[in-house]
Amino acid sequence: MAINKYYSEFVYGGVDGLITTFAIIAGSLGGDLSTKIVIVLGLASILADGFSMGVSSYLAEKSRINANNAVKVGLITFLSFICIGIFPLLPFFFHFERPFAISSVILGFLLFLLGFLKEFKLIEGIETLLIGGAAAAIAYYVAKVISKYEDKLEEKEKEKTA
Repeated sequence: MAINKYYSEFVYGGVDGLITTFAIIAGSLGGDLSTKIVIVLGLASILADGFSMGVSSYLAEKSRINANNAVKVGLITFLSFICIGIFPLLPFFFHFERPFAISSVILGFLLFLLGFLKEFKLIEGIETLLIGGAAAAIAYYVAKVISKYEDKLEEKEKEKTA
């Protein structure tokens, strides 16, 4: 069946799309950036990173001995990245009261689902969820630390000019 043949590319693009998009969201919010910036950076990242992933998959597949499917592999990776990667960003378009919390639930559910569907094993879903969650936490807390450091630098600059 064709879906089984390309499922690894679907998972590859989808998981990376989710993690990359959520890392943009988490990093932006950790850095106290506005919702508008979250949306702009999120959309730009989805398209640019999705294209990059698709091209990389195409080039990798093309370098293999049987390169007949290189275009399909690249296209599936690209479309999966975009179609799945957009989900964590959706709550910010609709101005929900707690978009980050909703986005987090969406991320967790989809990471678990993509992992679970690889082999229909609970452990695969949990593993994918934990790896994606770690990436999101890293982005959020690194941005939070940098933002606080920048705030302190700004305060020192204001004190010098006062």
